[in-house]
Amino acid sequence: MKRRKLIAIPLALAMLACGLLGPVPSAEPTASPPTSFPPTLTASLVPAHPETILVWTPANGSRLVGAVHVEGEAEPTFEQTLVVQVVALDQEPFEVLGQQPVIIDADAGRRGAFKADLAFDLAGAAERPGAVNVFSVSPRDGGVTHLTSVQVTLAASGAEAVLANNSVDERIAIFAPAAGDALAGGVAHVEGFALASFEQTLLVEILDVDGLVIGSMPVLVQAPDMGIPGPFAVDVPYTLATPGPGRIVVRDISPAFGQDVHLGSIDVDLEP
Repeated sequence: MKRRKLIAIPLALAMLACGLLGPVPSAEPTASPPTSFPPTLTASLVPAHPETILVWTPANGSRLVGAVHVEGEAEPTFEQTLVVQVVALDQEPFEVLGQQPVIIDADAGRRGAFKADLAFDLAGAAERPGAVNVFSVSPRDGGVTHLTSVQVTLAASGAEAVLANNSVDERIAIFAPAAGDALAGGVAHVEGFALASFEQTLLVEILDVDGLVIGSMPVLVQAPDMGIPGPFAVDVPYTLATPGPGRIVVRDISPAFGQDVHLGSIDVDLEP
């Protein structure tokens, strides 16, 4: 199986300070037969906790002129640090127009509020489709561990229209395995509850200690209709030679631009 890097960012936080952390990577899931979910995994298992990285403002559909004010709240992260990023989505590779770290305003290990102000320059363009990404980074391999992306219009002039978010539920909740579980046998069984952006499809990936993808599989959210969250379950084969820490990542990929709209993950221990 071909191994690839989710985000090649050694010493990610140090590189962030130097402006070297690029846009969130993209990949299109390939078609695959849906995996049925166990009878115990039903729509009644709606996540009871708020979004891990909850962006209150701006919300999807906002029009931003020259700058963005971001506010939200988040679960604790490594050194209580998040990354806020403004990305233009009109051509690949996606151009990072602005980026900075932001500190969660809470003691270590506690959920808290965050806010940031970030300017951007459209380099002569009047408008560009874009995204405001807020994400956390693994100190071990530099990979993104959780991401919330807000789809916006970036403008150089004119009226600003900043919308507020009214949804607080976690978009991708991973129920199994639990964080810290040991997985063995070359297959990871992953269950959860999620809202998918396009055709009810998510992409589940298994990453090794270095953040390399060693297994992946698309999965369908079993919801009664589009735009409604529901349960998912999938068995993901992986190839591993040496036991060590790893990560299970579940991605919701934009049908329009191919970038991650949302990403959730848990750390696990992997064995061959």
